[in-house]
Amino acid sequence: MRTSHLIGLSACLSFGSCLAIPQTPASVGALRTHIEGIDIPHIANAPFRAKVVVEWDRPLVGGGTASKKYYTMVARDSQGRVRRETRSFIPADSSDEPPLRSFTVTDPVSGASTICTQASMSCATETFRRRVDFIEASADGLPAESGGEKREPLGKQTMLDLSVVGTRTTIADSAGIRANSRIAITSTEVWYSPDLHIDLSVIRNSPQLGRVTLTVSDLVRGEPDPSWFAVPSGYAMRSGGSTQ
Repeated sequence: MRTSHLIGLSACLSFGSCLAIPQTPASVGALRTHIEGIDIPHIANAPFRAKVVVEWDRPLVGGGTASKKYYTMVARDSQGRVRRETRSFIPADSSDEPPLRSFTVTDPVSGASTICTQASMSCATETFRRRVDFIEASADGLPAESGGEKREPLGKQTMLDLSVVGTRTTIADSAGIRANSRIAITSTEVWYSPDLHIDLSVIRNSPQLGRVTLTVSDLVRGEPDPSWFAVPSGYAMRSGGSTQ
């Protein structure tokens, strides 16, 4: 299944199990966090571009929640190249643009990954090693329960004019809890598009970190403009520590 993570210090809440692509580092008090976006496999002949809206409702110690949000633009072309952004959180009630921090283009054909940083207006290229994707079983073929993990098929529906398959995973975890019988219950609900090979919606609930929602919107199918995968004007290319 695709991955979405919320990481704070050494703690990691996973939305699945696959390649980690950093998204939006941000400081929340003394807690350093980042959210990893919906996984986009490097599949050829399934081009699109879209916005992914991320919302985080974090529980406060004294009660209530602190709500933050951001969005990130993503795209994949017919070659399987993927472009995605990293942006910073803003308050949930803000109308400001989430500040762009960086963007990355990964190219499975050339085997290169180009990372461009907004603050320095510079880009660097490194080797990109494409992972081997596991073939996914259908929701009906998933085991109903394994250890403390329970998987529940949610059926099918339509999102953004695409058929999606839903799965809810519930994990009961008592690890690290001592001197009592409390069990932490974490649930993840995903709606997956077999056509695009991505999740269109991911909702994660955790008693420690609250609720994180990732929602794909503004989906446009078809070949993105080539400029999405090019280094923009004004950015300098760095190689071996020097700028070219």
